[in-house]
Amino acid sequence: MKFRHLLAAFAAVAVVGCTSTPVADESAAATEAVVMDEGTSASTIPGLYTPAPSEAVIYYKRADNEYTDWGLHLWSGDIKEATSWYDAFPLTGVSEKYGAYYVVPLKGDDWKEFKFIVHMGNSKDLGGLDHSYSRAKFGVDVFTTEGSAELKADPAN
Repeated sequence: MKFRHLLAAFAAVAVVGCTSTPVADESAAATEAVVMDEGTSASTIPGLYTPAPSEAVIYYKRADNEYTDWGLHLWSGDIKEATSWYDAFPLTGVSEKYGAYYVVPLKGDDWKEFKFIVHMGNSKDLGGLDHSYSRAKFGVDVFTTEGSAELKADPAN
């Protein structure tokens, strides 16, 4: 008899917990967070992909949020496989807050640098420059914005 009451009380608590409204930060994290293969999950900053040791992430934010056909030309340094100009490296996904993100595979866990251009066909963005991604300078992810040549290590700055 006591077991039934205990079970009923537990069920009531579980149902009440299911109907609670998440706080704003939790719902934003749920909307933005990306969960990939086992062992890889979203960063502590909502919306950031957590790369494996042999990966880097490039975020590219456009005002129009239109990322179709925008890709990366990758070469030099620790790139696992360089791309040709006409076969751009495709986006991995889109974060509502930070834009398209590209998870770049690198030669090993101790990678140091590589070069990239964000482009669509022959149209280059980010100031039309060839950019150097230095792990020592940016860490494992870098943030870019349409029309700006600046690369940032922190999306808040």
